[in-house]
Amino acid sequence: FNCRVDEDVTEENCFKIIKKEDIIQDLKRRAKISDFYPIKNIILEYPGEELLVVLDANFQYGQNFYLVASEEAKENLLKPPETAEEKQEESNEEEENIEETLEIQPYRPPVQKPWVSLGSEKEVEEESVKDTVTKIKNMFSRVRKKFGAPITFTDSNASDVKNSYAECTSYQDKTFSIKMLEKDVGVQMVPKVGESSTQTKWTYPKNAATQYFPRQLSDEEKEELLTVLSKNRMEIALQQNEIINPFFDDWKALAEDESSSGGKPDVYLQAYQSFTDLRYPKDRTISCVCWHPNIDGNAVKILN
Repeated sequence: FNCRVDEDVTEENCFKIIKKEDIIQDLKRRAKISDFYPIKNIILEYPGEELLVVLDANFQYGQNFYLVASEEAKENLLKPPETAEEKQEESNEEEENIEETLEIQPYRPPVQKPWVSLGSEKEVEEESVKDTVTKIKNMFSRVRKKFGAPITFTDSNASDVKNSYAECTSYQDKTFSIKMLEKDVGVQMVPKVGESSTQTKWTYPKNAATQYFPRQLSDEEKEELLTVLSKNRMEIALQQNEIINPFFDDWKALAEDESSSGGKPDVYLQAYQSFTDLRYPKDRTISCVCWHPNIDGNAVKILN
């Protein structure tokens, strides 16, 4: 295909146009050993009759050559668009040509024209603020012979000298006592009434069920539980009788102990308040004696 590097194509002249038909014949003749076999489909689908092969001197794409696969890219490489500098030079040349063709007009200074009133000065005069009340003028003077005389200032009490000061107390000025007119004003708003509804559909119905399984102990936990249950609890309770007797009956021990000194019985439990009924407790026995749940030191008995 006459694509020898540094002979047929160089870095300055890196373009080589090959006919599509020649490449197809090479593919038929050499098959898989052809250089164009990896891009066989691209060549067969190429719309044009001539393909552009470009020398890749800097190995930008990893090969000696690369093939342009579209007519638009081929035209852009063969006929590159104008750069910005070239466009600027062309525009400068066109401007110079236009300036040469234009005639230089002489300078004409602006001419003063008479002012025509359109009524705007009246609006300005109406909006402007002007003093409507005449100003009061006061003039103070002193005797000529007192000019330059020494002056000494001292502290003085205003109440010591009669009429030494004038007091201006506040008073209500009738000029500014303007009465406000009463107006009956009413505002009523009617809210907008709207009906809205929303309905959601169950898109994917599903049957859901939950099943619980009992927790089973492991073999080690079972052995530990059995050892705890098999301990002799009664033996521990009997050993504690040496300190406190859990089977001690407080009701039987309510008898008064007269052995205390002083002759008075030492009673820990005594009747606080009792109720007697001749009919109800007859032929009945005491079934239970309990301590009062809220009042400390009180016992309650139940008849059965």
